[in-house]
Amino acid sequence: MLHELESAVPELLLQRPERGRTVDWSSIEERLQVTLPADYKKLAEMYPPFVVDNFLSVHIPGVGGESAFCDGVAADLATLTDLVDEDEAHGYVAHPGPGGLIPCASTFSGDVFYWRNSDADPNRWPVVVSGRNGEWWEFPGGMVKFLAAWLGGSLERRGLPEDVPSMNPRVQLFGS
Repeated sequence: MLHELESAVPELLLQRPERGRTVDWSSIEERLQVTLPADYKKLAEMYPPFVVDNFLSVHIPGVGGESAFCDGVAADLATLTDLVDEDEAHGYVAHPGPGGLIPCASTFSGDVFYWRNSDADPNRWPVVVSGRNGEWWEFPGGMVKFLAAWLGGSLERRGLPEDVPSMNPRVQLFGS
């Protein structure tokens, strides 16, 4: 799956750090009370947090920044809970509720991407897209597969901007 994303965004592969990263998954998963998908963990062990085309932010913990990462997830979950309370989440609920959503990426224009914790196996979780225009929909694959399809142009954009990311997306890496 990671290869598919790197093929869709060649600049990502060109910027891949020489050495992998060690993320303290046990502290993150203990605090979030959930096991995260393997494709995401592999992505986070290969790349630091990054932004695509000054538009898409992929939520990846910084090494040593696991607590800050969890704080960010908690803040995003509080925002989602407000949407649920206002009946604007199209029937979805926030984690840790049954089938709850967990944020994994966002755009600078207000689109948010979540995993839906719908299966005991996190590798089977779909990605839920919450478009800034109020359109919500699901992608049946994992986050890395979703990103590869979206950034590679093979995914119907349903409520997402047509012009970003670009055909040759730029990547900016942050931290280690």
